[in-house]
Amino acid sequence: MPSANEFSIVPAENVTIGGTDVGENCSPGGINDAIRYIAAVVRDTANKVPSAGNALPLEGGTVTGDIYRQNRGAYLYHAGAGQNNAPVSFLPEGSSRPAALEGAVVFYYS
Repeated sequence: MPSANEFSIVPAENVTIGGTDVGENCSPGGINDAIRYIAAVVRDTANKVPSAGNALPLEGGTVTGDIYRQNRGAYLYHAGAGQNNAPVSFLPEGSSRPAALEGAVVFYYS
């Protein structure tokens, strides 16, 4: 099965592609075979990557449900744009409350 893992990120180290010589002075037919092989690698990779057709734009868009990052729990977010820079504090139990600030979140632990 073709795989992108067989290629190097250093271009000069990729002297064979799919077992075909593509080094200096190689056969022109080898270049054709190498291009076909790379096309197969690209297609195989595309088949393994989930579609991002419904991905959110960089700005705007709507999210419903919980948002998780690599199964590590939900994202913490502030409800209003004016709260985007609000602090999130983790303090030992019994600590005094930080100065009140719109959107501030305080977690106390013991």
